[in-house]
Amino acid sequence: MFSKFTASIAIIALGLTGTAFAFDLSSVKTKVLLGLEGPAGPRGIKNKVIGVTPLAEEGIDSLAGRNLRARYWSIRQEGIVPVHGHTLRPATIFTLQGDIFEYRNDQEEPILHNAGGLSLEEGHNLAHWWINEGDEDVRLIAFDVVIDGNILDESVKVSPVPSAPTEFELPKEKGVERKMVGFVDLEKHFQGEYGEGLALTHYRVSIAPGGKLPLWTEAGQPSIVFVERGRVTEHRSDKEEPTDIAVESGSVLGGGVLAWWKNDGFIPVELHIGAVEPIAVTEGVKNPSHAK
Repeated sequence: MFSKFTASIAIIALGLTGTAFAFDLSSVKTKVLLGLEGPAGPRGIKNKVIGVTPLAEEGIDSLAGRNLRARYWSIRQEGIVPVHGHTLRPATIFTLQGDIFEYRNDQEEPILHNAGGLSLEEGHNLAHWWINEGDEDVRLIAFDVVIDGNILDESVKVSPVPSAPTEFELPKEKGVERKMVGFVDLEKHFQGEYGEGLALTHYRVSIAPGGKLPLWTEAGQPSIVFVERGRVTEHRSDKEEPTDIAVESGSVLGGGVLAWWKNDGFIPVELHIGAVEPIAVTEGVKNPSHAK
């Protein structure tokens, strides 16, 4: 599906904090998870579900009972994401705005994630928590593979896999820059039990004013699009009329749907695309590292 995207690859580096920073855990109620002590409850955070699509209906038997999901996060100053694990929920998290610290049980020092950086939540034994110690609110976009029923927002309905018409013309690409910023090897994350030969991938795409982004999908390779900046017009093979997609919203593609987006505005559009697709598309991509 996104194999054409791998031609241009950028690695987003993650900065490490110095030893001067240390959040005082005595100021909050804590708990210990997988050897890491952290805040037990959230503070000053909001998240909005952008889209959810069932992987079993895509014919991905090795991930039956799970969904591909996208969530948009806002974390105010001094906000906290409490300590939690990712055994059953691999994820990618991209920092759109601000700076935020992450404490992990596999690192001695907290990690400072700056705007433009990607964090990979992978590994059976990972536990971590986040805190915004900066002077502005933090915005994040997260894609994950999550067990059915764990959507967190009851107002959001799981998107049905559409039945696409067989004829739909895609325009030529124009004014587009695209990068795979990172991925999670799902089979490795689930220790071979689920997701054989599949990856959770995260792309960042820019469309210049007047530009067009065509995207073809295959059944079994769903994706969710999130608009970070600007507004696009979406044309889809399963809808008769185009749809405007505004900033901080998105759409779900699956079941072999074809689609293309046009930037009719005067500023570049920035998109994030999360997908489940064959691990082969990640060949040559170097993931961000938490190592010093």
